[in-house]
Amino acid sequence: MQSLGGKRKTVWEREPALNDISPRDMEYFHKLGSKRPKYKEKDCNLHLDVYTKIALLKASPSVVGLVSYSGDEEIIQGSGTIIESNDSWTIILTSANLLRRPSRGEFVENSLVDNLKITVHTCHGNSYHGEVVAHDFHYNLAAIRFKSEMPLAAAILAHVDDSISLASVPSSFQLRAHSKSSNLVPGDKVIALGRYFAGDYDIMAAYGEFCLERPEPEYDCRELFMANCIITRSGDGGPLVNYNGEVIGVSFYDYGLIPWIPINIVGKWWAHFKRSGEYCRPALGFEATNLYAADSCILERVMLKFPSICKGVLIEKVEPGSSADLSGLHAEDIIVQCGGRTVQSFLEFFEAIWDKVGNLVDLVVVRQGSDTLLNLNMHVEATSDRLNRWPSRTYK
Repeated sequence: MQSLGGKRKTVWEREPALNDISPRDMEYFHKLGSKRPKYKEKDCNLHLDVYTKIALLKASPSVVGLVSYSGDEEIIQGSGTIIESNDSWTIILTSANLLRRPSRGEFVENSLVDNLKITVHTCHGNSYHGEVVAHDFHYNLAAIRFKSEMPLAAAILAHVDDSISLASVPSSFQLRAHSKSSNLVPGDKVIALGRYFAGDYDIMAAYGEFCLERPEPEYDCRELFMANCIITRSGDGGPLVNYNGEVIGVSFYDYGLIPWIPINIVGKWWAHFKRSGEYCRPALGFEATNLYAADSCILERVMLKFPSICKGVLIEKVEPGSSADLSGLHAEDIIVQCGGRTVQSFLEFFEAIWDKVGNLVDLVVVRQGSDTLLNLNMHVEATSDRLNRWPSRTYK
């Protein structure tokens, strides 16, 4: 038996009858024809190992597909994560790209689409009208709510522990997929999830690794982490999960490596907004990374002088005129204490200063040219008037 193109069919294939094509199928084919593919367009996502599938199944009930419209005109599609659900409302976290006015320049617009409408597609194939609860173009985050017939499954959120002691480096996470730890080491397996926005609203998965690469320069948000999962733009705003099926961040679409913002920051952002109706965004005034990511020559010089220092936050660049600059922080300084507590990692430090916006914090710093630890005071500023730039590639 031959197909029209001359390719041999299997005995299991048949031509669909006309009455087999439903309106939903027609919509699905239209989406594919518009070049808005699933993750499986990428060869690396075609075959998932059993551990990826197990984690996917744990997280998938909380993953939704999203489409935004300006009136009746479709603007963009994405994915999101259910984080709360009760008899009144279900809350989704996603990317604010879903709400942005389409950009014709290098960077996306920091303004809402006119006459915005949002459709939410759940794992059960149901569709709902979504309403914007909160949107923040600084962190590129949005919270959407909708009413469902009953409470839906909310995601299990896991704070990322990004600390690694130079005295004892832990085994890589992928070798212990059954572990309950949320510790994340470069090279650990992670999975970017999304839900397609047409047809049967299928779950999509792309596995990869947490990596030390930094976001490209056009991303102003320096709190982003990176992973080498390969997704399509319909996964923008979807969850990044570990091999326990726990959501550890919100991922954003990019051509190659995907940037993602850890759930530690997302959770702080959402909790603060629920309490006050306002956004809290601490301004670091410097670029930083974990001590273990420093160049070997820097690590050697530090360890020779301070052999007990095996964790901390390495200052890579200080913004001139910032509160960090005024406090006396220098590039290549290592913050080892904040507010009287030992600093284990960048995320721990960032969470600590989140609640100190507007106040002074005491820092203890290791400086390579000094034989003693330095005590500095830094005023924690807010970024209320400054929004990060985000590249416009989401719309391509």
